[in-house]
Amino acid sequence: MLIVRAEIWPGGDGRLCYPIGEIVAANESDLASVSAYSGAVVQDAATAIGVAPWRKEFTLTGHRRESGVWPLVAAILQHVLAEEQEGRS
Repeated sequence: MLIVRAEIWPGGDGRLCYPIGEIVAANESDLASVSAYSGAVVQDAATAIGVAPWRKEFTLTGHRRESGVWPLVAAILQHVLAEEQEGRS
């Protein structure tokens, strides 16, 4: 399972940090070299700046594991955000 967390550190101070989002992705392909993943991308509310919370479930296929974690994260975000823009949230 892959978990990517986003936090805000006001003024760079970790003692004041708070979460603003998370990606949770599970490999559904028995760790095959070309894998499928399912999970969710979550954005927490930031009412002070008008950011609404949301949660988007996803299934992503065809990821070559040899390409590494960042292309996977990028593909998940592209997939979820494309669905958001198409109104399929």
